[in-house]
Amino acid sequence: MAAIPVFAQRSATIVAGQVVNRTADAPAVMTWNLCDPIVDGRMGTRLAEDGTFRFETDGITRFHNATLKYGKFINFFVAPGDSVHLLIDAAKLKDGASDAVRFGGAHAAENAQLDAVSDYLIERLYSYPEPLDKNGTPAAVVAQIKKRTEQTTDSLEVYVQRKGIALTPAVRDFVQRDMIFTLANQLLDYRREDPEARMALFGDPIFGIHDTLNLNTMMFPYHLSVYANQCVDTDTTVHTVWRAGKYAEAARKILRVLSREPATVCRDVMVWGWMNPFAEEFPALCDSVPELRTAFVDGSLYERLETSCRKMSEAPSFPDTPIRGIAYLNADSSVTEVPEGDIFAYLAAKYPGKVLYIDVYATWCGPCRAELKEAPELHKLMQGKDVVFVNLCLGSDRAAWNKLIGQLRLEGENYWFDTDATNLFLSTYQLPGYPTYILVRRDGRIATLQAGRPSDLEYTIREITELLLTD
Repeated sequence: MAAIPVFAQRSATIVAGQVVNRTADAPAVMTWNLCDPIVDGRMGTRLAEDGTFRFETDGITRFHNATLKYGKFINFFVAPGDSVHLLIDAAKLKDGASDAVRFGGAHAAENAQLDAVSDYLIERLYSYPEPLDKNGTPAAVVAQIKKRTEQTTDSLEVYVQRKGIALTPAVRDFVQRDMIFTLANQLLDYRREDPEARMALFGDPIFGIHDTLNLNTMMFPYHLSVYANQCVDTDTTVHTVWRAGKYAEAARKILRVLSREPATVCRDVMVWGWMNPFAEEFPALCDSVPELRTAFVDGSLYERLETSCRKMSEAPSFPDTPIRGIAYLNADSSVTEVPEGDIFAYLAAKYPGKVLYIDVYATWCGPCRAELKEAPELHKLMQGKDVVFVNLCLGSDRAAWNKLIGQLRLEGENYWFDTDATNLFLSTYQLPGYPTYILVRRDGRIATLQAGRPSDLEYTIREITELLLTD
């Protein structure tokens, strides 16, 4: 279980197995959340008739924990080149039995230990009656985190002794780190209007910003992202030049800010987190900003970035993934089931020659609901143009979808995805979560999976208008 000190070159990693004792209401789709600090994507697949599944990717760059989602999350460790095998008893999994999952292949013993304590730790960390103080001083919040980590550690000791679970020193070390960042990720909106306090909190020594072993937990890169954002925000001109389309200048400003950090692989993750999304908007990034060639401690990341830029300079392509379990709300409030097939091919055929602005949301997502309330102004300003507004509701109860449409009087075309359709869609198109906005060209090709939000009105109108004028 030794940590890999740098990011590995591309190497096939396989996660495979079988789900047995399935019932009629058991999920038909398995999702692998890679949770990699460099390739943080999803993969989804329908189970075969006999319940077998297989994933293969070269997107694992170093040792860390990841999750399979099959009704619940199953935690396991994975590294480049691994072959991990799971035997999942669906009936036992639904009942919460401790022996519902059996591991084989790489890290089998450690994976069994991690899976045995993961649910307990998450439940314990979120069960404290008093939430973390999101308005407290940085020192006070850090003290809360230390106290909860200590209390949870004590509780875990009792739990593993009662269950007869023998944790290795390496798994114990992982658990300590994972607890800290699981708690820290409850603080992502801590005092947003106070950059000094945010920097003091997220950069506190308890988090070990440049401790490479922290990358063993999938929660750490999220913390690094917040810290990097706070660093970049110290230059108040970055977002201005970015929104003005001066991408090379914005990239140089970001590199100058982040170069103040120690030259570690953790800094590489911060730089990657800013630069890789630039590739979609600005495929000429590597050619226009030669400083990038020496910006990474691990030079393989520059090669990956070059590859991303090269792919983005071409027309994006995605697999033709048949998805079933999608419903459409008709104008008379009746619901039609959408035939199984690729959803973008379906939308392109239904709305030929139109630019599509697609809002991917969930009914329970607060930021999604806030943006849906902003959408009418965007619709009004684009009225009479060749653009169709499409709302895709994912990961939500069907009744809640119907209710929300009535409450907010959602304009546009409204679709709902069931659980299996949600998982397959998110993994196929590598969407980060909710809300996500997608722009589709007149010819049905995806223009971007990271379109502007309705609340970012000027920027979003410019994106749509450019497609209307150029397609």
